[in-house]
Amino acid sequence: MLGFLLFGQVSIASANALADTPPTINEDKVVIGQSFTLREDQILNGDLAVIGGTANLKPGSEVRGSVAIIGGLLEVEGTITGDVQAIGGSVTLAETAIIQGSFFNFGSNLRQSVGAKIEGSQISNLPFDFNFEKVEIPDPTIVPFEAARTTTGFIAKFLWAILQIIAMGGLAMLVMLIAPKSTDRIATSIGKQPLTHWGIGLLTAFAFPAIILVCFITIVLIPLGLIGITILVVAIIYGWIPLGYEIGKRLFANTSGMTPAVIAGLGTVILSVVARILGAIPCIGWLLLTTLSLFGLGAIILTRVGTRDYPEELSVVKPTHTPDFQPNSTPQILEQNQSKESESDQSGNSPESN
Repeated sequence: MLGFLLFGQVSIASANALADTPPTINEDKVVIGQSFTLREDQILNGDLAVIGGTANLKPGSEVRGSVAIIGGLLEVEGTITGDVQAIGGSVTLAETAIIQGSFFNFGSNLRQSVGAKIEGSQISNLPFDFNFEKVEIPDPTIVPFEAARTTTGFIAKFLWAILQIIAMGGLAMLVMLIAPKSTDRIATSIGKQPLTHWGIGLLTAFAFPAIILVCFITIVLIPLGLIGITILVVAIIYGWIPLGYEIGKRLFANTSGMTPAVIAGLGTVILSVVARILGAIPCIGWLLLTTLSLFGLGAIILTRVGTRDYPEELSVVKPTHTPDFQPNSTPQILEQNQSKESESDQSGNSPESN
């Protein structure tokens, strides 16, 4: 009887121990502005990212991956099998903390207790080595070769720029042949309301980086962010072609014998040359080039990639012609009938009177 009781107590104790074991997390964990606790003996099969939040790894816990902290608070009492990358914030390593990888510290506050282990290397600040101890004076005999190299590099860059401009003109002609209606619709829309399209392009340029940043921070949405960047680049390139086509129409519209594809190619070449000249201006060249690109980007968005007109043309329905109704015409008709009857009576009575 006593044996049965002892066996029952042992079974109950083992069941409670199994019930208290926390479940294993088999995914990456992202903590943004919140608190996260990895309980004792709990395992995280994945990476951990802490952005402006708090994460506490209890004793016996294990992160089977890397940990990244950006401006948050990380308290480690367990084991991390990967690396720890800290940008700002604070990292506290308790006596039982074990980091099997390396610790990259970029401006964070590290508190390491006695007994805490970092098996890899510790890297602080940016891993760049600047050495200004040795200054070499160039040999005057090499100056002509350097001048020749500089001249050759300038010619190569100039020829590469010409090749890019010609390639852009050829691409404009190809796009005009493949999608003439949508390209003409976008170009016409830019010509009608250029400032409106530029404003929409500017709003897109401000909003798009924030969306991409959220996608990259979320980690899971990184592929979506890459797709968004690709779409934006394609939209900017495609929006450049209708802008060049609109310039070509204004310059060569009255020239006979030019097809729309040729006009689009010439206009895009002229626009690309102007963009190259503006881009070469120091400090503000990139700003001017971006300003030109916003016209086409806004037109792509407002016309829905050339599938509709902007502004939309409203069709006016002409009213059908109905005979005018004169409410006072009935009495006039009655008076005319009465006058005709009286004349007939008089003509009928004239023989009797004779």
